[in-house]
Amino acid sequence: MFPTALAFATWAYALARTTAGRMGATTYAVPALVVPMSWLFLDEVPGAVTLLGGAGCLAGVAMARGRAGEAVPTPSPATPRCPATPGAVRRTGPGP
Repeated sequence: MFPTALAFATWAYALARTTAGRMGATTYAVPALVVPMSWLFLDEVPGAVTLLGGAGCLAGVAMARGRAGEAVPTPSPATPRCPATPGAVRRTGPGP
């Protein structure tokens, strides 16, 4: 129970300092960190497929976090859209 509480506390600490999207991308680094830890502490020698999977996870994290300075523009709708019909404009006054 203590490791789970420690993990949630660490996650909450980090999440308070960044966005959920950026934190979500870092979860892909977990397998790449656990494999060396299990090798070090439990003498579990990783196989080639395991190492390849860890490299893939790290590559995914690098790609997801690689655009760190770019802001994604959020559209500000000038006219309200009808949620039932994509692209349709909602009428706000009396019709024809």
